[in-house]
Amino acid sequence: MISHNARESDPDRPRRRWITIREAAEYLGLSIKGAYDMASAGKLPAARVGRLVRIDVKALEAELERQVSGQAPAARAKGRGK
Repeated sequence: MISHNARESDPDRPRRRWITIREAAEYLGLSIKGAYDMASAGKLPAARVGRLVRIDVKALEAELERQVSGQAPAARAKGRGK
């Protein structure tokens, strides 16, 4: 998990559920534009909160595990707008 300060790395503190595009890009080794493009294409589990885009960490980690294990792609939600 991505951590920016000591409080977030505290094992007794619950993990954040959502991260920013910038944090997701860093985590995945992508450019920020690449992460935005992937989120827009539905390849990252993202949600818009007003003008902000947030990435669901648990869904991202599950998708990465699925890809590593070679399972079929997870179903994508229909009707996701930009």
